[in-house]
Amino acid sequence: MKILFLISSEGQGKAAGGHFNSLHQVSLEMAKSCEVKIVMLGKVLSPVLNENPYLLKHITLGHSIIDIIRLNIRFNQIFKTFQPEVIHCFDTNSLNRCLLSTATRKIPLILNKCGGPNPLRKNYYHADAIVVFSIENQQWYFDNENYTSDSIFLIPNRVRALDFLPDNLQEVKADPDKITFVRVSRLGGAYEMTLLQTFNLIEKLNKKFPVEFFVIGRITNQEKFNKHVKEGKRRRLPVHYITDHRAAKGSNFLYLADFVVGTGRSFMEATSLGIPSLAPAKNADIPILIDENNVERFLATNFSERSIAKANEETNTLKAIQELGKDDSAYQRHQKKTKHFFYELFGTEKINQKYTAVYDYVLSKPTSRTNLLRKNLIYAIRFLITGK
Repeated sequence: MKILFLISSEGQGKAAGGHFNSLHQVSLEMAKSCEVKIVMLGKVLSPVLNENPYLLKHITLGHSIIDIIRLNIRFNQIFKTFQPEVIHCFDTNSLNRCLLSTATRKIPLILNKCGGPNPLRKNYYHADAIVVFSIENQQWYFDNENYTSDSIFLIPNRVRALDFLPDNLQEVKADPDKITFVRVSRLGGAYEMTLLQTFNLIEKLNKKFPVEFFVIGRITNQEKFNKHVKEGKRRRLPVHYITDHRAAKGSNFLYLADFVVGTGRSFMEATSLGIPSLAPAKNADIPILIDENNVERFLATNFSERSIAKANEETNTLKAIQELGKDDSAYQRHQKKTKHFFYELFGTEKINQKYTAVYDYVLSKPTSRTNLLRKNLIYAIRFLITGK
């Protein structure tokens, strides 16, 4: 089977976020049984995908009708040597571009909704099949009469098990006399609540035993980031920041962690290493320690700030961290359980099987581009006008 993956970057960020990493891992796994190519569309070349062996082209373009015509020409050139049986879009802008291109009209289109909250509109984007990462998103589609349930696929698997950075490359060192927490995330934009909740956690724990907190990530909003730095200093919290070029691969610093505070992919990457990990909850003051009893509940919202903690989970989190910090055997047991649910729920081993089922589904159905364009018309027009 021949699969063409598409993803867009319009220049608002560094093109190194979760869905670029997800596409990277999915393409590597699917290439084990299929012929795979990736085309990036838009203004910015992703540093993540630039290292992918299946990246065919980066087509620099905007969102005007002239850009769509140019893209159509480029698609026709690509299809002379690589004729995909399915096109798999990892964002809505690449889907919009395909819908408006005549070159792709006979090829089934698949859309990945890579996490995030449920759509606000009742009638969201349509594709021949839609892949979602969370039960929350899956249920939204199931409950929506505008979609057929058999065309919605839940596939949270997208994270390759990591290895710790070799000792000789570990430039930054944690204090061996402190319990070290790590957060890897974009800074100054999303996930402000998670950072502030972790500040609360560090403040509580620091009254009982020595802790430190490493915050690692690229700054997306300097003003907001500066505000958080000032807040940490005001509260005299032991926080260290790594925001330079090394933050582009923030997972390299997970060797520092006794505990990780994660959301989405960053949570899953930490669990692949067996690091006890916490996730935010919108009704809590601190992030919640995840174990075999609550992992599926937090997975339902992709370990996001939309998760809801039970009444006793904040107290249990504080008690558990104290126990794990004192008892090496308890810590090792938690590590083992953490690795187990990583492999069962997030790991890449089942990607090939699950995505092949999606491709087989769309290839078994007739492709009606006219009908699909009609369903997405309002979004396609908005994209031509605004680029969003």
